[in-house]
Amino acid sequence: MRYLHSLKLLLVVAAVGIVLAFFERQRTVEYGHLLERTYARGQPQLKGTSLQELAQVLLELYPEGAEANLLMGTALADEGRLEEARAHLEKAMEVDRRNLQLLFLYARLLLDMGEDMEKVQAVVEELNRYFPRSREKVEQYFGEASKGKMRFGGDDLY
Repeated sequence: MRYLHSLKLLLVVAAVGIVLAFFERQRTVEYGHLLERTYARGQPQLKGTSLQELAQVLLELYPEGAEANLLMGTALADEGRLEEARAHLEKAMEVDRRNLQLLFLYARLLLDMGEDMEKVQAVVEELNRYFPRSREKVEQYFGEASKGKMRFGGDDLY
């Protein structure tokens, strides 16, 4: 009879583990673009010149690839070379317009470059359209990053 008690305990622990795994997966899917591990800064081996070297190799192999151009745009933006980064990000957007990280980085880059708020707002609205579950966090981030210059009328949608 003792083994039945152990089996029940094991099943309870397994059920709790499954529930926690489900919630972790949902959180990662919903807010994955905000996690540091999905960005090169979260990988210490990919910073500065090593990140740019990797991006350069990928660009040589896949010059039209979205990921290669996104990586190069990220490396250049981190170095402060915003115009060059913008060209790579726009090239990546031609290939893959529904990449969450790409749209977020592009909107942030436009904001950093002092572009017209309407342009930035259009990219943020596109981000919200493709990834509606992240809408609140994205709008909060860009509202704060623009120092209140960007307003979002989506507060009364729900």
